[in-house]
Amino acid sequence: MTSPGQGEVPDPQNQPIAAAGPKTMTDLLGLAAPERSLINWLLRQRGASLADIVAHTQAAPATIQTMLGDLTAAGFLTLHNDVDPAVYKPNLVSRKPRILPEKLWKAVE
Repeated sequence: MTSPGQGEVPDPQNQPIAAAGPKTMTDLLGLAAPERSLINWLLRQRGASLADIVAHTQAAPATIQTMLGDLTAAGFLTLHNDVDPAVYKPNLVSRKPRILPEKLWKAVE
């Protein structure tokens, strides 16, 4: 594989996803179409069980379980085991909080 500096345009679908944690709607643009579609559906549903997701997508349960595991590890979903059956919920924030530089805090003190 060549680096982008050698003339190859990087494929956004193959870019590593940023560290886990809440994501923004802008982060969804980096997902593949099936994953983005699933997250959008889960946003409208406000969460769903594995059985509900399999019924909606009409895909093999193993495929969906792998996709859900990847999305959970990337920080797009959270798994709530406190209910039966477990529910996958979107883990999105309206926007990332601003982080003020340490120099600014020092100046205020």
